[in-house]
Amino acid sequence: MASTSSTAPPHIAALSDFWTREFAFYLHEHRNPLNRLTHMFGVPLLIVTAVLGLWWQDWALLVGGQVVGWAIQIAGHKIEGNRPALLKRPISFLMGPLMVLVEFAEYLGLHFSFARRAREAVGL
Repeated sequence: MASTSSTAPPHIAALSDFWTREFAFYLHEHRNPLNRLTHMFGVPLLIVTAVLGLWWQDWALLVGGQVVGWAIQIAGHKIEGNRPALLKRPISFLMGPLMVLVEFAEYLGLHFSFARRAREAVGL
């Protein structure tokens, strides 16, 4: 088992598949639908403004987008009542965009077995 599993609840840490376990931990930290909703806006804003800000060398866009994107997500964690998962597990840097992609894909009718298993483990 990976050493990063130490902060996960035991039933999540026991999951053998890496992606299912990490996605389950991330979902565990984002159980409140309003928190997940803030991430559906905040994460894409972070990615888009980072890419465009760097591509165009527009530092105001880059910094402004990062400030607003993180503020939206921090507001979600205030609602949830916990700290951002990124502060607990660095792999959450990848799990946030993955959660957004999975939720958008599921809205379009695409489903992933690792996400289903992770939701079952978390009880979502």
